[in-house]
Amino acid sequence: MKVPFLMRKFFNRTIGVVEKSETAHPVAEDFLGLAMIYFRSMGVEPYESDKKPGLGFQLYLVFHIINMIFVWVSMMVFVFDSVCNDTSSDFLEVTIVMSYVTYGNVGVLKIIAIQLQKAKLTNLVRHLKCLLPPPIAKEQELYGVKHYLQRCRLISKRFICLFTTMLVTNSVSAIVQYVIQRWLLHVPNVEPNLPYVPIAPWSYRGTWRFLPTYLLQSIAAYTCTCGYIATDLMLFAVSLQVIMHFKTLARTLREFDVQNNRNKKLADNDLRKLRGLIACHIEILEVTNEMNDVFGVPLLLNFLNSTLLVCNVGFQLTIGIGLDFVGRQVLIIICALVEIYLICYFSQQLIDASNDISFAVYEMNWMEADPRFRKMLMLMSMRAQKPVRFKATIFLDISIETMSIVRFRHT
Repeated sequence: MKVPFLMRKFFNRTIGVVEKSETAHPVAEDFLGLAMIYFRSMGVEPYESDKKPGLGFQLYLVFHIINMIFVWVSMMVFVFDSVCNDTSSDFLEVTIVMSYVTYGNVGVLKIIAIQLQKAKLTNLVRHLKCLLPPPIAKEQELYGVKHYLQRCRLISKRFICLFTTMLVTNSVSAIVQYVIQRWLLHVPNVEPNLPYVPIAPWSYRGTWRFLPTYLLQSIAAYTCTCGYIATDLMLFAVSLQVIMHFKTLARTLREFDVQNNRNKKLADNDLRKLRGLIACHIEILEVTNEMNDVFGVPLLLNFLNSTLLVCNVGFQLTIGIGLDFVGRQVLIIICALVEIYLICYFSQQLIDASNDISFAVYEMNWMEADPRFRKMLMLMSMRAQKPVRFKATIFLDISIETMSIVRFRHT
């Protein structure tokens, strides 16, 4: 790739960077590390790499798929059976199970969407690797790579903690409730319940089959949660790198020392530097297009899921959900809304960073520049005035205003 080379040469000539390799500095994979952990924990390899997955890894994915199908079928059988029998006592439980079905469906569909876009995601990751500055201390300091990596990890870890809390709470609450009633309160004839759906193809109450059945449902919930958050973690990592490149480019434009246009040699040198920066801007815009191609469907699923979950759980609260379910369901709502907020927040950051390019062009000393230089700046500024943002396919352009719309409609 010539673009990073051109931009690096501009930086090198500006501050006198010495080309020296330092392998201790961050690379593109460091931004994607947490997302890859969760993808691989369920047997998914989201993009092609030098290391090919083995047979055991593929069988592990097959196990998760079969288990997901098993639990999903159990949930749907329970829902249809309850609806057909028209028993009001099961109605509340049906709505609770349907919230789990909605959450699980989105998690699985996001995995499928990413796998269908595997070739595009592979190209996107390679593109990011080319754009990221090499492991040279001064160059990475100019970009602030470590700062953005720390920010990425901080947000990702808090996001993971929230969803892990929701997963653990929903998975262990049934068994904890049974232990408290049986061993602490000594409630007579208490029976253990499964965490997500109270039926199975076999009899599990009072037998050794209870714990395996409980474990299979909990594993299915873990699979859905991994699919749910891994895609978002990768989206956060990619968007932060794009924001980093936009801000670095804007700062470089502001610091551009425009030479006097009377000297043809100096003017030609300015033109050559500006071409490199414009080429870099084009490359960043291409990355954003690839990013929206890959993550457009998962983004749309996020907003659909948030709407369905909030409506479902809100309905449960209006008809009098039990206290043993309130905390679990409210956690699901909180996770959905926090996820939507972070997506809107990062999209707004992209909008601001991409718009800043046009402001940086205006703040340059362009009046002293060659006419050819000014024409190139004008074209660059015109393109920068069209902001970059997340797009949930063709249906929704996302910004912080989108979060306000979602909140208003839910209330």
